[in-house]
Amino acid sequence: MADLLRIATTGLLAYQGSLNTTGHNIANAGVEGYSRQRAELVSLPGQNLSGAVFGNGVDIATVSRIVDQFVTSQLRTDTSVYYRAEALNGWNEQIDALFADSSIGISDRIDAFFGALQDGASDPQSIAVRTVVLDSATTLTQRFQTLYGRLEDMNDGLNTQLTALAKEITALADGVAELNRQIALRIDSTRNGEHEPNDLLDQRDRLIERLAGLVDVQAVADGSAINLYLGKGHALVTGTQVSAAVAVPDRFDPGKLQLALEINGATSVVSYAATGGEVGGLLAFRDELLYPAFNALGRVALALTDDINAQNQLGVDRDGDLGGLVFSDVNEQIAAVLRARPASDNDPASTGGVRVFIEDTAKLTTSDYRLDIGSDGSSWRLVRLQDATLVASGASLGDTLVTVDGFTLDLNLSELPPGNFVAGDSFLIEPTRRGAQFVRTVMSRAEDLALAAPVRAAALTGNLGTGSVAPGDTFDTGTAIFATPGQLSPPLLIRFSSATTFDVLDANTSAVLVAGLGFIPGTANTLFSRDSVDPDYFGFQVVLAGEPAAGDAFRIDYNGSGTSDNRNALLMAALQSADKMGNGSATYQDAYRDLVAATGSLTQRSRIDMQSSLAVLDQTRERRESLSGVNLDEEAANLIRFEQAYNASAQVISVARSVLDALFDALG
Repeated sequence: MADLLRIATTGLLAYQGSLNTTGHNIANAGVEGYSRQRAELVSLPGQNLSGAVFGNGVDIATVSRIVDQFVTSQLRTDTSVYYRAEALNGWNEQIDALFADSSIGISDRIDAFFGALQDGASDPQSIAVRTVVLDSATTLTQRFQTLYGRLEDMNDGLNTQLTALAKEITALADGVAELNRQIALRIDSTRNGEHEPNDLLDQRDRLIERLAGLVDVQAVADGSAINLYLGKGHALVTGTQVSAAVAVPDRFDPGKLQLALEINGATSVVSYAATGGEVGGLLAFRDELLYPAFNALGRVALALTDDINAQNQLGVDRDGDLGGLVFSDVNEQIAAVLRARPASDNDPASTGGVRVFIEDTAKLTTSDYRLDIGSDGSSWRLVRLQDATLVASGASLGDTLVTVDGFTLDLNLSELPPGNFVAGDSFLIEPTRRGAQFVRTVMSRAEDLALAAPVRAAALTGNLGTGSVAPGDTFDTGTAIFATPGQLSPPLLIRFSSATTFDVLDANTSAVLVAGLGFIPGTANTLFSRDSVDPDYFGFQVVLAGEPAAGDAFRIDYNGSGTSDNRNALLMAALQSADKMGNGSATYQDAYRDLVAATGSLTQRSRIDMQSSLAVLDQTRERRESLSGVNLDEEAANLIRFEQAYNASAQVISVARSVLDALFDALG
């Protein structure tokens, strides 16, 4: 009867354990990430007795955790994908709302500025109208600066959030490492080290899942521990050791933080590997939308202001002087220097400098570039980062001017503080990044607007033919003929030597400047060359039509008193509808609208990605819940079943005692 009592006792203990496990499941039914547990019962080996083998009862082999590692791994992946999409969409929605806000948009201010220029062309003498033009110019540049500032605010907010996320990643990694330690201790303390601390395993899985929501991690089992890695082998957690996550300045741009790990006393940037989770969403927003928006906005600001400046300098103001700058010079010294950022890890002995000058705003792209100095310290390569294209290279740095994509890279060290480049030096070249930051209106006097053209032409009285003359294009007021303020030096006289040939003379001295130029009677002839190497290059052209006779003459003078002349105002106003950007494919407003449209398109796509990734995540969560979650109906049924088995085992004990008592009584 002692065997029956022992067998009943094993059953009592086994079903008590099963009841405890079931109760534990029920108690944790509302705990996120809890995995259902099950007491695994096994029969104890039997024993030989009187030629037969009799059983010895039951035992709890272990309390298992009902999990599927594939589902767990998939849940981490889907969590990382969703939180990346959510973070990306959240930031995209912010910038989309920014560009949709008409109170700080650019397009209406461009309209207002060019509308004011049209009014100026209608009444070029009016100081009041000219003042409106300058006021509109100031409002436009302020709008560029405001929008740039809002983008900078977003960048600052992104940096703040990245710093906070890095701290959170470190805290969660510390938690995983601590659980690795506790789990190892618990396993070692169990019988033969065979039993796992299920609740600690659940806690660790929950922490890793939360980590996956911040940054995509690879989880690799190492005995009882889980090691976590970012990218290709960047260890975040190794056993109980943690590499702290930190936000560090970019090697080129201190205002651009990168995610890094502190590994063995060294800091290793891992932003390129952080493609998932909230961090991945932040970095994707910055790379795909925020920084391209800086460049696209800057490109519009540079193109518009540089074109207006150039055209105003080709005109004459109300005082009869050649026009000056309306807006700040796109190539002012501070702008040219700040377009090239040296890498923070350049050799300390390197003192070489780079300047970037805007040459042709129509050819500017929205890309940044990287300049790398070769291992010989003299050769160099310039790569366009947008498409990883090598756009220029050279074997020597000395006195080098390189023009690509609308800008000139100045490596002429003689014009900079003395210095030298060192092998391995790198520079980030940003032609348009700060275009909207530095733009400002520098003209303060309405009279300085050059609304008139600088040249006037007229036929001399007494001409015998039917020739007529009119000023044509002015394209260069930096020539010698414009060197003396308020006049042409010298004024020109066109004198026909025959019906088909003419000479160009100094109108003051009658000295022949250019002789024997051809003319086609009966058609409009554009006189003077646009090629600066030709002898008849003066920086402007005139149009002569009809049939001049031999001896006829036409005089070309400076238009110093043309206060009612609106020719240059019309040319400036016409810039609004001209394709001055994208290699002659877009207007200023087209380029800005492309930026707004791209923002809206990316936002719409990120919104769809977020919704679809959430649906996938919900499916994976439901799959995990159906496998590992607590079903209260099932647990209630188990309670009844295990209670019955427990009571039956207790009844067996009672029977064994009764039989044993009867036996003792019989043996009296």
